Amino acid sequence: MNKVLKIALAAAGLAMSTQAAAEVVFYEHDGFGGRSFTTEKQVGDFSRAGFNDRASSIVVLRDRWEVC
Repeated sequence: MNKVLKIALAAAGLAMSTQAAAEVVFYEHDGFGGRSFTTEKQVGDFSRAGFNDRASSIVVLRDRWEVC
């Protein structure tokens, strides 16, 4: 394999491995105050994180999210 192709493949692999995962931060109070809870995956039950019926504001850092 030629040297340029090897470098290009290595750079592509590095770019793929450093891609940011979807991330969202929930905050306890309005205006992004109080305790926070960050996740990169689906959460079916916030009670385990101590956030059931407590999240009042949210910041989506990466990708798209659906919050119900």
